[in-house]
Amino acid sequence: MSEPNIEDIDQGNHTEEVHASAASIHGGNAALDNPKPQAITRDSVIQSMITGCNDNSTPEQKTECFNVIKTYLQQIAREHDCLKEYNLIILHDSGTLVKSDADRIYNAITRFKEKKPILLVLYSGGGQAGSAYLIGKLCIDYAEGKFVIAVPRMAKSAATLICCAANEIHMGSLSELGPIDPQINDLPALGLKYSIEHIAELVKRYPASSDMFAQYLNSSLPLINLGYYERVAESAMQYAEKLLSTHANVLAKTPKEIANELVYKYKDHSFVIDKSEGEEIFGKKVIRSNTKEYDLGNDLYVALSFINRIADIMGNQFYFTGSLDSEPVFNKRRQE
Repeated sequence: MSEPNIEDIDQGNHTEEVHASAASIHGGNAALDNPKPQAITRDSVIQSMITGCNDNSTPEQKTECFNVIKTYLQQIAREHDCLKEYNLIILHDSGTLVKSDADRIYNAITRFKEKKPILLVLYSGGGQAGSAYLIGKLCIDYAEGKFVIAVPRMAKSAATLICCAANEIHMGSLSELGPIDPQINDLPALGLKYSIEHIAELVKRYPASSDMFAQYLNSSLPLINLGYYERVAESAMQYAEKLLSTHANVLAKTPKEIANELVYKYKDHSFVIDKSEGEEIFGKKVIRSNTKEYDLGNDLYVALSFINRIADIMGNQFYFTGSLDSEPVFNKRRQE
């Protein structure tokens, strides 16, 4: 396999070289007081991935590769003083959020030796609402004092549902949340309801079309689907309301009002809820802009995206969910 061209890879904003502690990692956070750091560069990460993340890699080479990646992430986190304040969790997944993500979060979060507030660095396009709800509840249950989320880029759909559990959501200029209206087969569940309402408007405007539309609906739409899709949307709202209710005192509106907005207000599932829009929804006590927590999350996002680019060049998919000493996940990308 040919070596990736380093010049073709976005190097990001943080330094090329950072320093790692050789000491063991306790409770998921990097040791902060090692006087003899060992330098690891991005070149080192690339070389370890070339050796340890291909079809011919030995178990020992894969283990070494994973250790290099974990140490690299730990180094970057150690550059931020606010790390000391939190138990850090990462959910970086460019795929679909599923139950296994909740399992990995649980495995990581229950291993922290010291109870502290939890900081979740979240990058996800969404997925299963039930899994998102469980992750939100987990973080609430195991956090000491508060649960904080940093959104360096996107936390859409079900990932926004996770954000409903947070006391604080730290965002930057490129951060985006999104509506939590459920999708079924990549189409909005509420779309069926809106389609029926639109047909009703057309029939009211053009009465002669009533028989045509009646025959069409009778042949193509089981009525049970209409009720089912609406209940799916109501379920998403219920999940959001329950999570928001855990910190209702800091919200700008009632949990029910916010949940209703996130499910029913926006016409496009991909609508960008930036930090300004987020402030209008959740309030200024929840949405925090360009903070030290955001800076930490952004630097980890840049590093994880760099690793993901290398994995992509090598034909792999890369995921990282858990604490700083959790195992990275590489899956062979399916060929289309």
